Amino acid sequence: MKLFVHFINIFVFYLVNEIMSKLPKAPLLEVVFEIKWDITSNADIVDFQYLHGDLYSNLKVEYPHRENLIPPEVPLEVVKGNPVYRFREQPGSYPLVQIGPGLISTNTIDEKYFWKQFRDDANNVLNVLTNIYPKYSEISLTPALTYIDFFEYDKNKEAPLDFLNSNFQLSFNDNFMQDIDSKMNDVNFTFNYQVDDKIVSLTLRNGMINNSKKGLVLQTKVFGEKTKYNTQKLIDWLESAHELSSRMFKSLTNGKMYESFK
Repeated sequence: MKLFVHFINIFVFYLVNEIMSKLPKAPLLEVVFEIKWDITSNADIVDFQYLHGDLYSNLKVEYPHRENLIPPEVPLEVVKGNPVYRFREQPGSYPLVQIGPGLISTNTIDEKYFWKQFRDDANNVLNVLTNIYPKYSEISLTPALTYIDFFEYDKNKEAPLDFLNSNFQLSFNDNFMQDIDSKMNDVNFTFNYQVDDKIVSLTLRNGMINNSKKGLVLQTKVFGEKTKYNTQKLIDWLESAHELSSRMFKSLTNGKMYESFK
């Protein structure tokens, strides 16, 4: 009985800490962890066909619903590096796993996102991949972690640059247009940074969700070095990419914007 109570206490502690570590009003839309590798021969395409089936067989308890994302007449050679199959618990649900020739990813959305759970889900997929496709630890892989956030605003009520300058740790102006009668219609900025052995790409652009909410989409994507990885090395990389993304997001939104997420 004491052991059972101890187990419950540990579970509650873990659950509370997971919930408390998450921003209640986070602007997060989606998180994607993916690894890519080169497809250079017909043998690689054949390998993918076996890989897809073996992966589904090993994951169908957690992700029984399988979707084909391309028409059957489309040759796999033209979709290299893109998802072809998607595995979910049920139609429309998250998290999910995607696989294509030279690609495998784990995806989730804000409502289902807790970092430790996301990391563990990715680890599970990578362990399965190790068992069914030993070749993957012998080839060069490129990992990437992407966070997509959405900030609602009406550009008809607030100029895009005013919104950026007042809510983010950024400074823009378009003084070069002051003698021209004009109005900014769109925002699309990309910043690329080298951080140790990673490349971080920040993209800010106008967007819309649910076919109604208009605002600004922020994509933060961390790319890893193209090299050989085993599962533990990939999970370590994922952890460090998450920490880097979190630090950059907090710095970028520091101030009233970040406070609004609490």
